[in-house]
Formats: sequence, structure tokens, C-alpha cells
Amino acid sequence: MATVQAFREWFWNERVWLPGNVTWEDFENPPPGEYYPLERHILLPSFFLGVLLLGVRFVYERCLVVPFAKYMGLTFKKQYSVEVNPTLEATYSSVKYPEQQQAQQQCCFVYQQELSKKTSLTVRQIQRWFRHRRSQEMPGRMKKFRECSWHFLFYSVSFFAGLYVLWDKPYFWDSKYCWISSGRQHVPNDVYWYYTIELGFYWNLVFTLVTDHKRKDFKELVVHHIVTILLIYFSFAANQIRIGTLVLLVHDAVDFWMAGAKMANYVKKATLTDVLFGVFLVVWLITRTYIYPFRIVRSATFTSLEYNAIWPAYWFLNILLWILQVLHIIWTYLIFRIVATKFTGDKKLKDLSSDTEDSTGGEEEDDTKKERKIEANGSPGWSRSPKAADTRKKRRA
Repeated sequence: MATVQAFREWFWNERVWLPGNVTWEDFENPPPGEYYPLERHILLPSFFLGVLLLGVRFVYERCLVVPFAKYMGLTFKKQYSVEVNPTLEATYSSVKYPEQQQAQQQCCFVYQQELSKKTSLTVRQIQRWFRHRRSQEMPGRMKKFRECSWHFLFYSVSFFAGLYVLWDKPYFWDSKYCWISSGRQHVPNDVYWYYTIELGFYWNLVFTLVTDHKRKDFKELVVHHIVTILLIYFSFAANQIRIGTLVLLVHDAVDFWMAGAKMANYVKKATLTDVLFGVFLVVWLITRTYIYPFRIVRSATFTSLEYNAIWPAYWFLNILLWILQVLHIIWTYLIFRIVATKFTGDKKLKDLSSDTEDSTGGEEEDDTKKERKIEANGSPGWSRSPKAADTRKKRRA
């Protein structure tokens, strides 16, 4: 215990985390009627809230989301069993779509024959094995719909709750009040709980990273969650909550629109998808490309120095804010790729930072239909033989 206490005293050096002449003693003994946050007041409560939200999400999905999704025509994805086959598994670890890896027809035929000889399976059986093996890793529309429903619920509630909490706060309208009397700023109960619940939700997102479907921007998402948790926790400990609440509100303002657009896409409501995505795009441009960099990050980086001298935690917190800005730039690029896809002939709006739409079929319908079409048309990747493919081409001609 003595070692832990010594580490805490070393780590929470007030000269590192607090500006000016502020000390931890000020936090322990604030003026009457005021509350200055201490780091131990948020870590465990938020962690337990994150665990509690797992149960809330389970009940919400089972009692409300799943019945509604079934009413809208979604079904649970059919699960296929796959025989244990070390040879095919070794191939699958490097090549999930062998038919797309072989450029020439003859090479494909030889490749198939080699796999067939090694496994004593026919080409069609090998086809089926790869299709079902891929299916095990592909989340169905029901799974994605449930995840987006949870995000839609929390982000919408947290945004409007945050708007209600911050509306009468002077720093909501003018960010200079985030820095006046920095380090000795009273934290009202509503702001404390808003901050704690937000941190609990990001703990919840970390807990479900393994079970939720793995999106294309998985690495960026992990970085985002970690940076956000660090930012909330350490800004709370350093009494920089005011700027932190603005960061949370700006993020929550846009996320539930995207979740709603995805939900509409999964139930195949094209018009509603386009409308929600359009609103999302407008809100994203306003909040993530204007308000966040030019009002919040600029205030934290430059305006703060008009009221306080630079202290070590200034660099740490601002680096975290700038990391989020880099992630925003990456996601803005992905969003405009979606817009470009939408207006260049693709009739289906792509799911932002998700797997391909083929993987979202309720019962693997899209993937199965595609592979059956490949077999019927004699795709170079899975044709039974070069001669058979030539014969089919002549018939079609």
C-alpha cells in the first residue's frame, strides 16, 4: 500500500496537472457550496456504469429492438457449421476469396485441383466450405441493426441531455469562460453526472469491441475510444471539465444521425436512409469541420493561454484533442467517398466504415446469390475447368 500511495503522489504531481497556484488542497477543501472534482470521484463510478449499461443494452435489444427489427422484416442470420480442415483453414488465413486471387483461368483450375487433391474434396465442396467459413465472420443485418439501435438511443439521449445541462452555462456560448479561474471552477451536479455517464458509455464501448462487428475503421475506432476515455478522465482530474463537455456535445450531435441512417439502410428504406445521411452530412460538416477545430481546439490551444500560463497537462490534453482532429479528417475523407459513390452510379448507399454490403445480408442472401451466379456464369476463380468455361461462353454468345 505504501508503494501504491507513493506512486499516486508521484503521478498526481500538482505542478504537472494543475495550472498556476492551484493545489490539491484546494480541491479537498473548496469554498462552501462549491465542488472541485477529484480523480477518484469518477473512475470507479464510471466503470460500474459501463458494466451496468451492458445489462441495459441487453434488455433494450431483446425487449424493443429485436421485435421491431422482426416487424420490419429482418431475421437472424443462419449459422453454418464448417468442418475442421487444417489445409483449407491455412489457405483461408491468407486468402479468404481464392477466386479473386487468381488472375488467369488456367491458374485457377490448377489451384482448385491442388486444393481438391490435398483435401479429398470436390471443387464444389471447397466452394461451399469457403462460403460458409466467410459467413461465420460476416455479421448479419440483424446484428448490425441492434448495434446501431443502441448507439442511436444513447447518442440521441446524451446529446439532448447535454444540451439541456449546458444551455444556461456561460461557457456554452463563449469558450473563454472555460479558462477564467481555471483549476478553481465549481462543477454542478448535473455536469458531474453528464460527464460520468459519458465516460461510463465509452467504457461500455470498449467492453463490446470484441463482440460487436469489426468495421473497416476498427483501429481508428479503438484509438478514438482510448483517447476519449483519457480525455474525459484526465480533464476531470485537472478540473478542465468545461471544455470537455463541449467536446462531448459536439461529438454526440452527429453520431445518432449516422446510426439512424444505418438502421434505415438495414431495413431497406432507401429514401429515409438518404434523408438521414444528408442531415448527418450537414451536421458533421458544421460540428466536426468547423465548431470542433475552430471553436474548441482553437480555444484550448490558444485562448487558454490568454488566461493561464502553460503547464505540463496543457500539452497532454491538447495532444489528445488534436488526435481526435486527425481522426475527424480521416472520417471526413471516408464520408466523402460515400458521397462520391452515391453520385457516381452506385444505387446503394454504402455503410460508413463497415464491412461490404454483401456481409450484411439477413440470411447470407447476397453472398449466396453472388456465389451461385459465379458458379453459373463460370467465373475464372471457380470454373470447373477452362474447357467448361469456354463452352459456357460460346453458349452465351
